[in-house]
Amino acid sequence: MKYARLPKCIGMALAVCLACLTGVALWTARGSGDSGHDLFLRNDFTFGRVVYQNSGGFYRGWGWGRWSVDFPSADANVIRALRATTSLKINEPKAVELTDPDLFDIPFLYILEVGSLQFSQEEVDALREYLLRGGFLMVDDFHGSRQWAVWESQMKRVFPERNIEEVPAGHAIFHCYYDFDEYPLVPGTAALWRPGNYERDGALYGHRLRGITDDNGRLMVLMNWNADLGDGWEHAADPGYPRAYSVIAYRLAVNYAIYAMTH
Repeated sequence: MKYARLPKCIGMALAVCLACLTGVALWTARGSGDSGHDLFLRNDFTFGRVVYQNSGGFYRGWGWGRWSVDFPSADANVIRALRATTSLKINEPKAVELTDPDLFDIPFLYILEVGSLQFSQEEVDALREYLLRGGFLMVDDFHGSRQWAVWESQMKRVFPERNIEEVPAGHAIFHCYYDFDEYPLVPGTAALWRPGNYERDGALYGHRLRGITDDNGRLMVLMNWNADLGDGWEHAADPGYPRAYSVIAYRLAVNYAIYAMTH
């Protein structure tokens, strides 16, 4: 799918954010011999946004579901960041259903607003196969204990035999391109003016990065709980959103993409 060119003022503001990402040499993908994937080309990256049916009706009256929050601008901005920072062959982003045969051509999936999501059995089966065959799922923009419980229940349907665990600060995903001493906070726009920058009861738990690994220790599912990287991507040019958060959101996206393509 194609995206309209950004207005000049927005493009310039985004360029300032991207300039903060490019102070080091471009990263190059490893050869296929360094990876355990059996599905995906090692130097061919597609950002796939998961389309799912709303359990709560239309979102904001647009006729699109919750899957479409920040779409398509956040996705397009992430692609710009990856093109500015890596030497990966970056394809245009796609919106894809889990039951779409094209799913297995997309190495990196992004899903958000999962706090009321209920997968069909067909989606459960497809997601399990996709992940076990080398795919990567990034989960974003869900907050508080109630939304966590809903998402956890869906992951238990996909992987009843696997545990969800905290991703430690020493994990490779924090160091495969940019170095992070800890998982940094990236709040959504709605949370900026709330105490602690959290939505709902998220302040009781803090922002957390959790994951599910395969038998070889590869992260298959990466869950950004009480965080909203998508807002950081979308609002990079918004003077009301702190630029520092957008830079962090982009840097995390670069690390996530590189990790997904090399593990």
